[in-house]
Amino acid sequence: MKKLFALLSVMLVAACGGMIKNENGSEFIKQLDAEPIGCTFLYKLESEVSVYDADDARRYLENRIADQARPGNAYWIVSQRTKPNEWVIFGPERAFVLVANVYDCPHSNMRTARDGGSATVSPVYDMGGCSSMYGECY
Repeated sequence: MKKLFALLSVMLVAACGGMIKNENGSEFIKQLDAEPIGCTFLYKLESEVSVYDADDARRYLENRIADQARPGNAYWIVSQRTKPNEWVIFGPERAFVLVANVYDCPHSNMRTARDGGSATVSPVYDMGGCSSMYGECY
């Protein structure tokens, strides 16, 4: 009976990973590995969320950026930490706290300060409501 309960508990926790989905176009916001060059700094945003997975915490941050009045199209996580959730019986034992600088980058190829500005981030492909991958609208 104890083994069955342990197995069910592990399956329940594994099923809770990947629970946060992209909303409002947040899938087009790019995470940078360093401060970008040639971009406009918009604001600093702190998000705290109780989830099981660090990817869910990052996706939650991207959704929060997309919900802002000036969403920006790139962000750089300047600090990240976890803190314990007190008085939790069911659910995550810790909360992820992410602090990010949000930028508006005019070019799809974003250069960062890492490696003297030579590092690039893959471009953002904004389809603009077009269904073709070549940008042709019908």
